[in-house]
Amino acid sequence: MIAIPSKDWGNLDSPWVSVEMDIWDALIKNRPRTRYRAYQEIFWQDKQHSSVYIVAKGRVCISILHSSGQQKHLYIACTGAMFGEIACILSQSHVTTATAITETELYCIPSLEVQRLFHNEACLADWMLQYEARKNRLLISQITMLAFEKAPQRISRLLLCLYENYGRETSDGTLLNIRFTCTELAAIANTSRVTANNTMLGFIHDGILAKEKSLYIIRDVEKLREIANRAEED
Repeated sequence: MIAIPSKDWGNLDSPWVSVEMDIWDALIKNRPRTRYRAYQEIFWQDKQHSSVYIVAKGRVCISILHSSGQQKHLYIACTGAMFGEIACILSQSHVTTATAITETELYCIPSLEVQRLFHNEACLADWMLQYEARKNRLLISQITMLAFEKAPQRISRLLLCLYENYGRETSDGTLLNIRFTCTELAAIANTSRVTANNTMLGFIHDGILAKEKSLYIIRDVEKLREIANRAEED
């Protein structure tokens, strides 16, 4: 009987998905990286699948587009994150669009090679199943958030995810060591850019946040948690 390996998958509700690269050794060993420019599309919705991707460096936004032109960000694939695998597993066209947010390097593994290794490498198959469960948990969390919470609660939860993933303690508070815009935050929280911007300005006015150049500092994380949990009490 094969023992199922386990890892600490981090905050399972965070839309910033990052995992340890070594779980993909069977897929990426001796494989070159492909570079993408910031804002370059990697694949788009309804495109036939050909590869599975793993982030070696940078960040990729996975989103869905509606016929009305509206866009919803599902998650941000960070270092170690795999994406494009759903189309490979189902042998269907992509149901999402993937766009590099920053200068990005990816491992691009042909779909047939992924399928072959999945059936022949038991450990890799276990990792992929755990990884898919982690992403499924994330999507359930997003559905719950969008169904039951208001914009300030959603944005607070997202800031707390950033706090856990990218927080660095300083004398002024916890620096979120990642650049993001209110537009990106709004797309994940499924609200307007104006609402996201006003919410962030309100947090700054109340002393919960501060902004230093293009980075945010959380000065009162307990107050942020209080706002995030308020919906549960309403």
